[in-house]
Amino acid sequence: MRHKLSCLGMLLLAACSNGSKDVIDAWKKAGHTPGEFKDVGEKLPGGKCIAGKVAGLDTTVCDFEEVEQARKAEDAGWELVGSAVGSSVVSGKVLLVVADPRKEDPSGRRINEVIQTFKQTTR
Repeated sequence: MRHKLSCLGMLLLAACSNGSKDVIDAWKKAGHTPGEFKDVGEKLPGGKCIAGKVAGLDTTVCDFEEVEQARKAEDAGWELVGSAVGSSVVSGKVLLVVADPRKEDPSGRRINEVIQTFKQTTR
């Protein structure tokens, strides 16, 4: 009986897993020092989005119900980047928008590291 309850508990935790939360935890483990992320609602159409800073970069992470929704929102993510250096990247049902409007990462190394950690976490 305990084994069945334990398995059920683990399944519930997995079902409640949140792509954006997993990404933030991965950035912390990778030493990228994410700041406070706040709920920004449906910043991108159909997504549940949070925004904050990671390694000094403006970052928005959105969770979608379907992979196709995330892919469709990728272009809208580029609008959030604007004229700054940055990227809009989809991995599974999660979309990452990262921008460097203050030009704190001239080599793009931090942007790349943030994106690679995101991709590894969400595949």
